[in-house]
Amino acid sequence: MFFNKLLSKRDAISLLELIHTSLLCSNEEDFKGLVNKLHEVISYDFAISGLAKTDNYGNVVSYKIINVNYPAEWLDVYTSKNLYDIDSVVKENFTNFRLQRWTDTFRKCLTPKEFLSHAGDFGLQDGFTHGQKNPAGNRGSIFTLSGNSIEFNNRTEMILELVVPHFHQVITRITDQQSRNNISPLSKREIEVLNWLRQGKSSWDISMILRISERTVNFHVNNIKRKLDVVSRLQAVSVAFQQGLIDIE
Repeated sequence: MFFNKLLSKRDAISLLELIHTSLLCSNEEDFKGLVNKLHEVISYDFAISGLAKTDNYGNVVSYKIINVNYPAEWLDVYTSKNLYDIDSVVKENFTNFRLQRWTDTFRKCLTPKEFLSHAGDFGLQDGFTHGQKNPAGNRGSIFTLSGNSIEFNNRTEMILELVVPHFHQVITRITDQQSRNNISPLSKREIEVLNWLRQGKSSWDISMILRISERTVNFHVNNIKRKLDVVSRLQAVSVAFQQGLIDIE
């Protein structure tokens, strides 16, 4: 299965070891180690992955992100500026679930210059993204490699086609296990406040919307920051988004 003119015997052995390792992964740290092991066969600078829930139209409504080594500042910008609304790579992934090179998708989908500019600031001009959906079609994974060290060739594409289905199984297994074991640290009211913060509302705005005092809103905000172990509202939104505590829309 692995042997052809693109993959060497050493590649085949490394990939078999990678697949075997994937069967032993039981938590996020194991998964990050698995992705780092991918360095044995292909080069990359940044990696991130996740599992998303989708609605009946294929739109992403919530994310569970496993960040291997993406810049945290980029994720803050991505969430605070709602860049997921104009991220053509993510939309393409959860529409077709096939391997894509970013530059091809950016060109085909006429990605807004605003997104390209922000991504370029963090050295995220090009990369590969691939994913897989579950049989029911209401959940799918996304796996992304980016950076200047990637070799954009048929060999890299073949390796990603081979390993991503196994990564999908790991992410699904980890996320399902966390869902069974973890209860949201935030109350319903705190989630409600957090969703308004995500939309850029001030404490006064939220107090008017929820018909509670501004002091009560600030009390909830402080509780949110304490529970998520963050120091700012922006960071709270970013962490909650990464942990799947709040929806994208």
